Amino acid sequence: MKIFRLLLLIFTLFAVTSLAACASHTESGSFDAPTVEYETLTLRWDAVDGAKIYTVSIESKAGEFSEITVSKNEYSLESLSAGEYSITVKAQVGNDTVAVSGAVNFVRDTENGLQYRLINGAEYEVSSKGTASGVIEIPKTYRMKPVTSIGEKAFFSCSDVKEVKLPASIKTIGAFAFANCSYLEKINLPDSLITLSESSFSGCRVLAGSLSLPDGIKEIPKGAFAYCSSLEEVILGEGVTAIGDNAFTDCSELKTVILSDSLESIGGFAFAACSDITAIAFPNGLASIGEFAFSKAMALESVIIPDSVKTIGQGAFYYCSQLGTVELGKGIEEIGDAAFLDTAVYNASPTNEIYVGNWFVGLKDTGAIMLEISAGTIGIANSALYGNQNITSVELPDSVQYIGKLSFAVSNINSIVIGSGVKVIADQAFLYCENLINAILGSYDYAEQIITDSSLEVIGTYAFMNCTSLQRIQIPETVNDIGAYAFRNTYMYTSALTGAVYADKWIVDFNKTITEDLTVDKGTVGIARYAFYNCKELKNIKIDNSVKFIGKGAFYNCTSLEKVTLPDTLRKIEDYCFYSCASLRLTSLPPMLREIGRSAFYQCGIADNYVLDSDNDVLHIPSGVTHIGDFAFFGCGYRRADSISGTTETAGIDTVVMGDSVVYIGKCAFRGFASLKRVIIAGAAEIGDKAFYECNSLDTVTVAANLTKIGDKAFYKCGELKYVELPDTLIEIGDYAFYKCDSLIKIELGSSLESIGDFAFLGDVMLSEINVPATVAYIGQQAFRDCNSLRSVTLSNGVSYVGAHAFYSCDALTVYAESGVNDAVWSEWWNSSFNAIVWNCELAIDGYVISVICGDFTNKFTYTVISEPTRIGYTFMGWTDDASSDTPKLTTSDILGAPKLKKMYAVWSVSESE
Repeated sequence: MKIFRLLLLIFTLFAVTSLAACASHTESGSFDAPTVEYETLTLRWDAVDGAKIYTVSIESKAGEFSEITVSKNEYSLESLSAGEYSITVKAQVGNDTVAVSGAVNFVRDTENGLQYRLINGAEYEVSSKGTASGVIEIPKTYRMKPVTSIGEKAFFSCSDVKEVKLPASIKTIGAFAFANCSYLEKINLPDSLITLSESSFSGCRVLAGSLSLPDGIKEIPKGAFAYCSSLEEVILGEGVTAIGDNAFTDCSELKTVILSDSLESIGGFAFAACSDITAIAFPNGLASIGEFAFSKAMALESVIIPDSVKTIGQGAFYYCSQLGTVELGKGIEEIGDAAFLDTAVYNASPTNEIYVGNWFVGLKDTGAIMLEISAGTIGIANSALYGNQNITSVELPDSVQYIGKLSFAVSNINSIVIGSGVKVIADQAFLYCENLINAILGSYDYAEQIITDSSLEVIGTYAFMNCTSLQRIQIPETVNDIGAYAFRNTYMYTSALTGAVYADKWIVDFNKTITEDLTVDKGTVGIARYAFYNCKELKNIKIDNSVKFIGKGAFYNCTSLEKVTLPDTLRKIEDYCFYSCASLRLTSLPPMLREIGRSAFYQCGIADNYVLDSDNDVLHIPSGVTHIGDFAFFGCGYRRADSISGTTETAGIDTVVMGDSVVYIGKCAFRGFASLKRVIIAGAAEIGDKAFYECNSLDTVTVAANLTKIGDKAFYKCGELKYVELPDTLIEIGDYAFYKCDSLIKIELGSSLESIGDFAFLGDVMLSEINVPATVAYIGQQAFRDCNSLRSVTLSNGVSYVGAHAFYSCDALTVYAESGVNDAVWSEWWNSSFNAIVWNCELAIDGYVISVICGDFTNKFTYTVISEPTRIGYTFMGWTDDASSDTPKLTTSDILGAPKLKKMYAVWSVSESE
């Protein structure tokens, strides 16, 4: 018995050993080639069942071979030198290879010590110099992705960099990227470059020779090449429109500057202390030269200012000691104080009155008691006679058009006659002229004591402030704008008895005698800017129809103002006119109105003492209005939730109707308009960003014609919005345009729509049907995410892109895709919820389904979840194989079992509700 058991044990051990041997010699198979994650230089591959060890085989292009054994299904390639390699992986069980991968080709870039940062997941920027030095060549690609930018302070204060070679892939150079590279001698700026940043090359003192800027650059930013004291020539690309402040300050060896024909502005101190510039040609189209822009450019001998230039800033050519010739263009409207001080043309004036071109800029002898402005003089420069205590009267010839800022301020003049040509009296022009008694603003008939001729249009802010002796003034009929506090603390102000301060036929201010009710005098022409600023007493004002102009901010923060009667002839409500008039109830607007300015009615009608209403209050935007400014009606109306009753009370305008002349509805124009329920837009071309953002009562929007664009977040979180009808002219719906409009039931997109932005309809849980027109080419990421009720969407073969998660969590959705759709160029996650897709459909121009080819369906999990197609205004009846028949033969579920490739036509009937 024991012998038998022993024999049985031996036999069993032999059998087990034989099986184990057979298992260890299993015929080897293959698996997919490994992949390289270039961002981390990590080789990865699929794990093989049972494998505990992997051998990585690396063969270089030169024939060198090496093998490395690892226990995980990944391996770092960091240690490989630059070159090309072929890599395979063997999976092992014990000492035997059980599977061999396919080969992957890997290129290890040559690296010179630079450090990089991945941006946007698709490109690299150089983030730091790292260990690189001397002559540095930045590669066009790094780890298989393009190098597109030099990061902020990447080479900041690097003293061991002599030259940097930028590749054709570089688009952006960050702020201070090469600042204070004190030994940088040379750098090229490739044609691909489109953005320079603040102080990019500031303090590169040995950067020498000529520098050409690519045409793609639009702006030379602040301090970009400041203190590059060895730079000799700068040639701007044709795209440059602006030179920023201090852009070339103290480039002391800069001799030649070639400006672009597209240049519009030169910033403050832009070429200050560029002492070697002898000449510069300003392009036609240049509009402004900033303060001290060329100050201390001591070699500059002559300049020709083109007709396009309107302003020359303070000290613009100060201490250009060789500047002996200046030709001013015809378009100059302002010359800043000391703009030509200590130039040759200033110091060599043959008369006591100093002129640059046809502008009076100052006096040689400020002690002179006589002043005679030459005929032909166009303007008086800023601060030209500031603080002069010797000249007591001034008469300007009719040729003078502009009186500059502070030009006569704090002077001793008692009489000023400006002539008939002056268009603008600038801000603070006569500030603190305490002895000024007589100011005549045009040609004057002394016998009749009337102004007979004047061109004056603007009297600036603080223009006559603190002219305490000024008792009265005649304001010409040509004036259309008077600035804030223009006559504050004049005798007219201190002696006013009615509360409203008048300067001739203009209300220019108010004083402590103001009362709750004010009726504007008949014959009043205008109300000055900020005339009633912060007036808490005023409750009601009736403005006579004679008033033509109401200035910017005229009733700013009049929080008690409840009622305003506006003149019928008013053509514009200026910016901030009724800003934060919290008690103001909007009723009607003047019929001849043409424009509503920025923040004109900002937060009007939201005070707690507002009488709650239940009427359908309608605000008609007059038919002639073309623009509704940004924030024009921001935060208007009143809305309050009653926590006890659970109801919501609103007061204010319920409906806004816009005429067909409206071209633009501004950014945030109606944002947070609490009481607004309905909007009817007859013809606006563009609805600006956030125009109706969080209008929590808004339920219906109708747009009749002309609309081409709905801006980003235009109807963001309009939680009560149910119906939107858009015209066939609409081309673009912006990002988040209808984000979380969770009551939205119906929207008609028109027949010309091309783009639906990112998150455009995200969270619109009630939206059950939408026709995507065949014209749509772009559907953004998450555009219809969480539209849980959406049953069907059609995608035409013109759709070039559908973004990631576009229909995520649309659980009832079936996508009907037109024949010829190329989904290969869409985001790989466009259908991340694995919705059913019906391919090879025939679609109509406005997007509804005409027919399908049976059997061509996709759904990762099942073929049973397919929703019926939808068509706005119609009911789907079923499918038929007869194109001319209106009698359905199959349901949508039935066509799942229909013969493949059989063509079935959709049968539609007009909805009874239509």
